[in-house]
Amino acid sequence: MPDTVSEISTTRFAASHALPSGQGESRDPSGNHQPTVPAGRWTAPSVDNGQTSLIAAATTKPIAVRCLSLDELDSQAVESWSQLREGRSEFQSPFFSHRFAQAVQRARGDVQVAVASQRNRIVGLLPFHRRGRVAYPVGRFFNDAHQLITASDATVDWIDLLRQLSLRSFDAHAMTGVNDRDRDRFRMRTVQSFACELGDDSRDYLNRLGRDHKTIGRQPQKTRKMQREVGTVRWELDCREPAVLDQVIAWKRDQYRRTHILDLFKPDWTRRMIGDLHSNLGSDAADLGRCSSRGLLSVLWVDGRPAAGHFGMIESGRLHYWFPAYDPALGRYSPGTALFRGIIEAASDHGITMIDMGYGEQPYKRKQTDTVTEVSAGCISRCKVHRTYRFLERMLVHAAQSIPMKESVKRIVRATTPDAGIGKLR
Repeated sequence: MPDTVSEISTTRFAASHALPSGQGESRDPSGNHQPTVPAGRWTAPSVDNGQTSLIAAATTKPIAVRCLSLDELDSQAVESWSQLREGRSEFQSPFFSHRFAQAVQRARGDVQVAVASQRNRIVGLLPFHRRGRVAYPVGRFFNDAHQLITASDATVDWIDLLRQLSLRSFDAHAMTGVNDRDRDRFRMRTVQSFACELGDDSRDYLNRLGRDHKTIGRQPQKTRKMQREVGTVRWELDCREPAVLDQVIAWKRDQYRRTHILDLFKPDWTRRMIGDLHSNLGSDAADLGRCSSRGLLSVLWVDGRPAAGHFGMIESGRLHYWFPAYDPALGRYSPGTALFRGIIEAASDHGITMIDMGYGEQPYKRKQTDTVTEVSAGCISRCKVHRTYRFLERMLVHAAQSIPMKESVKRIVRATTPDAGIGKLR
């Protein structure tokens, strides 16, 4: 039995992209325009004396969903994409940008976009990959923040969205802004996400962080020792050398092998995507406080050579901390921590007000951040049996991750099946 709320999804949208004349309408014999009602039931509420009427909502114009290749979006649709993100905290991550989707498209060529329209205007967008009848976030497992991008007062029924796209499910691993109803309905679990709220004085933040966490507070001593024993130390916030990026990726891949973790850079498309984000900067690239989404490579140099690097994405002063790596030969000096301190120290001078460390409860994140939020993971599906199966599958994975001998198990699994988990990137 369908529940009443999902059958009558009430929404009130504000968007500004007109569709081609006549699209989404038909004419009755008198020549008047009439709405063409698609299978879905996304609707906008009617308002009577300032009160929303759920019953009347069923008769208003429904929202129709089209599926396009990312390359088929015109300039007005791209502008609507930007407008829908404005002022929405849950969409501020660079992963919601059109620029990120472009980099993935150039690397893979299979990015699709669900375009939800009502009354000749775009009211929602969802970039994704389709494999059979299952959709995945754009960028697959590299994407640390995803959600349907809608107006601030939009309420979306995911079942209707999937039905109009001929999809069975959408698999999410870091979905932002999920309401309690959908979290319970789709049996999604919550995962902690961490951030550094630097504000306007990143040096003050660094001082407070150093007092709270010995790892951060004692790092200057290690850095001075590194300078005495190895050579001159300097920081570079925005390095544009492709060869240095290649070195950072090589260090990261080596770290994956040492720690028995899936090599995220094994598929060629992942390295092409990172290279694209690093090389295509845009016209406002130098102003990190106002720039559009782009890659940012920061480097710690010691004796004229890179000792540690971090590649992330930045947009309008928000830096997503993505891939830190360092030269293991210098590990005793903690060059990665030294670089992290250098980034924070320089942040306010370059308009960086926040460092988003993303989801996942790695111990180092707790030592380097002051803000904890939540994202959701799970399977949004039209099929209750499929939802239950995926829920049980996640429970088994979580149980396996909690066993006392998990590191030994990881080592055995990675040694016998080095590509285990590679499906997350296909």
